[in-house]
Amino acid sequence: MNETAIPKRFLRVAALACSLILAAAWIALAADGAYVGSDKCKECHEGIVGSFRANIHAKAAYYGAKNAGCESCHGPAGAHVESGDKSKIVNPAKNSAEIASAACLACHAKGKGQMFWKGSAHDSQEAGCAACHKVHGNKAKLLAKPDEKEVCFACHSEVRASMLKRSKHPMRDSSSPTGEGKMSCSACHNPHGARSEKLIAAKSINDKCYECHAEKKAPVLWEHSPVKEDCMTCHSAHGSSFDKMLTQKVPRLCQSCHMQGRHQTGTLSTNSVYALGRSCLNCHPMIHGSNNPSGPVLQR
Repeated sequence: MNETAIPKRFLRVAALACSLILAAAWIALAADGAYVGSDKCKECHEGIVGSFRANIHAKAAYYGAKNAGCESCHGPAGAHVESGDKSKIVNPAKNSAEIASAACLACHAKGKGQMFWKGSAHDSQEAGCAACHKVHGNKAKLLAKPDEKEVCFACHSEVRASMLKRSKHPMRDSSSPTGEGKMSCSACHNPHGARSEKLIAAKSINDKCYECHAEKKAPVLWEHSPVKEDCMTCHSAHGSSFDKMLTQKVPRLCQSCHMQGRHQTGTLSTNSVYALGRSCLNCHPMIHGSNNPSGPVLQR
């Protein structure tokens, strides 16, 4: 073991300490004054308070209180009520992303994904909780838009373009009767943070793929090394213009690795048997590995 490596438990303690410091900074922003209760807020903000009563936060216990009301996130409202001054009340969404998120992390710091929030891709890009969630709303997961994909596409427009390609996962249209809409972005990604790259909600990209494609995980006698190393070597997860979401059309994809000077080498003529039909897969169909004694070159 590397003696200079920092134990994971220390990293977790450090992350929790940062969250507590930010929470303290958020609380410090709250104006001086007494708590007046959500009913007092309703006198001026009837529409917001009325819709909020059906919100999951309004039904949640907050540090022993029966309901989590307006002041749980906005701080004591006494001074604001007396003066009507907007600066006397905290509005997390109008503060910096870091401070605004601290208000949420005061309660949500220990969730399955939220515990990895600090230093995650979204946190590093200063995309706070309010960028994706509408806290006063009543939509699923309190998202800012009805469809989870639309929330993600607001920033990830290149992924939206990939979803429109001919070969893709069943994500595009949740109202389609053809099986579309079975998946959402969170089926593979945890937007609140993850241990692995690309916010993948698994130990690795391959482990995430195996959750649906379990047959590809089984050990085989004859392995295809790139397959076991990373599914993304050959596949484009968000969509592709090629069959099976391949990054390139065969035989070009195979030739990106296999250029040993035999039949797979060269541009191949128009009528070449190595370029027609399924190309390389005409003879080597067991591309994910084979258990057949005659399969060292991935034949059946």
